Order: sequence, then C-alpha cells, then structure tokens
Amino acid sequence: MSTLSFRGQVRYASGATVDVAFDAEGGVTALFGPSGSGKSSVVAVIAGLLRPNNGLVRLGDETLVDTSRGVCLPPERRRVGLVSQDHLLFPHMTAEANLRYGMRRAGPAPTIGFEQACAVLDLTELLGRRPAELSGGERQRVAIGRALLSQPRLLLLDEPLASLDAARKGRVLACLERIVAEWNTPTVLVSHDQAEVRRLADRVVVLDEGRVIATGAPDEALAAAGPLSWRDETGPMNLLRLEGVTQCDGAWTARVAMQELALPPLPAPPDGPLYARFPPHEVTVAPPGDVGVLSARNRLRGVVRRTVEVGGAVFVAVELSADAETSLWAEVTPQSAATLGLAPGAAVQCLVKTSSLRVGS
Repeated sequence: MSTLSFRGQVRYASGATVDVAFDAEGGVTALFGPSGSGKSSVVAVIAGLLRPNNGLVRLGDETLVDTSRGVCLPPERRRVGLVSQDHLLFPHMTAEANLRYGMRRAGPAPTIGFEQACAVLDLTELLGRRPAELSGGERQRVAIGRALLSQPRLLLLDEPLASLDAARKGRVLACLERIVAEWNTPTVLVSHDQAEVRRLADRVVVLDEGRVIATGAPDEALAAAGPLSWRDETGPMNLLRLEGVTQCDGAWTARVAMQELALPPLPAPPDGPLYARFPPHEVTVAPPGDVGVLSARNRLRGVVRRTVEVGGAVFVAVELSADAETSLWAEVTPQSAATLGLAPGAAVQCLVKTSSLRVGS
C-alpha cells in the first residue's frame, strides 16, 4: 500500500480547477510547477486546511478524506507536520518553547527526541531566543524541528526555502538532507526550483494549470516537454554533483562522470557535497574531436539521449556517463540541431565556460 494516495478535485469561484491524482511510496516526493499550478492546494487538502469538492486521500491504512462518505478528518487527527515559507512560529515563545509545543502533539512512543532534533537542525545555541531575534533561516529550522517533534506520519514542506537568500537556503537544504538520512520520514516537498527538487526528491510530480503533466524520477519527470516551456526559475536547469574537488596552483577542478570540470574560484575547500548549476543556453554542443582553441575550458563528452523542440528552440539531453546517472541539457536552434545531426545515439561534446558555473552546496 502507498504511504500516501491522493485523488482530489478543488473548484474555485474564479473558475480555476485543481484535479490531481498521484501516489507517494515514501522518501521525498516533490510537487513541482510554476506559481498557480495547484501545488499548495494539494498540500492544503492533505493537511486538512482545505476540503476538496471531490476526493479520496489515504495515508497508510487510514482515510483522511472520502467525499463520497462524508469523511474529512480534522487537521489535529491526521498526524501530518506542515512547514510553510511563513514559518508560523509563536512570536511570544522562545525557540525551545516553540519546539516543545510540537511535542504536545506527539504520540506515546516518540521516535524523534528533542536533543536529537536540535543536533540535526543545529538549534542548540538558539533555544533561548524568540522568533524576532532569529534570522529567516534559523526561524525555518525551528519550524521544521517543531513539525518533526510532533512525530508526523508525513511531513509537508510547502515552499520552505522560498523566502530565504542563497546562503540561508543552502544551510536549510543541508539540514533537510540530514533529516531524510536520519529519520526517513515520508515527505511531500512543494517547490518551483529545479535545483531543490533534483537535490532532495526521490520522485517528482509535475503540475501545470491544476493537472499532473509528468511523474517519475527527477531526471525523467523534469525532462518532460511541459516544464521546458517555462522561461523562469522553473525552466530547465542543469545541476551536476561534483566529485573530488581539488585546488592546484590556484585553480579549482572537480570530476563529473569521470571527466574533469574546471571550476570558478571557491572561497574555501568544501566541507560537504558541492553542485555546479548552469542553464542549458550556456552549453555549446559540438561534434567529437578537436574543435580548436575556444574560451570554453570545459568539454564534456556524451551521447544524445533525446531532443525536445519547444518554442523555436531545441533542448538536447546528453548522457555523460554510461550508466545514464549523469546527464545535462543543452539549448540549440533547430538549424544547429539539423546541421549537427542531433538525434538519440549521436556522440557529442558539450562546451561550458567556467564563468557560467554557479557552485554551491
């Protein structure tokens, strides 16, 4: 049986309709899509904050919503932990009091202890402060801790990083990774950021205009034609995990799919996983062999997996490793695609300027 089985339809007075169905087996399931696609409506139905017009929602062997039988459990009986971008901490309470408030909703045999949660989320030094004395990232970590200490059967993260700057976002992301590794709490993550989704999710449900348009593993679901048409942060974005980051004679390098990648200057040696992020239009596709002297230092060899034509551009998925675990997207014109013979199975090299890479945790 699925950890979460969701079938729901919500009709708004404006005429907009959200009609979504998906199953989540455990791990992290991401709801991904642009603003207004229905992601937060789905989370509100799961949490019990919104009653669907029609629907059946089950968590494990318990029915949360069944409109055909008039069943709609109140939020406090669902044992679902909700974290939004607004934190929603009690302003008159210290961080510790906010955390212990979550423990009041826990069952008789808690599996996540107070000290353990504080250690994983790096909250020990913050316990005596009130929310107004905390940064945005610190408040969000407290909110996540409060939700976890309620011992939820399911954790709902509704755009938890949307209001944070890059530095604080990176720290909260690292904490979320530790949570997944430490407790394996089934989680539904709402995001419109591909980098977040690729880093955290085991499975992705892509939404657009209130409908599911793709599901599957991150690479599979995010390669769907629909998301490629979004020309903002939800659009295609390459995110490559870096291995063996080293510095020699002032130059930083790493390995991607057993190939060397030159990096921009880094402030310090990494103390955790690093990723290189860059958009497809920064990738130049060339045939194998010598292409002469170019300003692009990085030349990654691969094989074309698929091509998708969207809005006058062709997006090319290139596998960089034989096991298909590492791939990137390039954006070319239809004329270039035809001239280069970019079809599945074609060998190519992808040229990327070091200055195009954004490296972070």
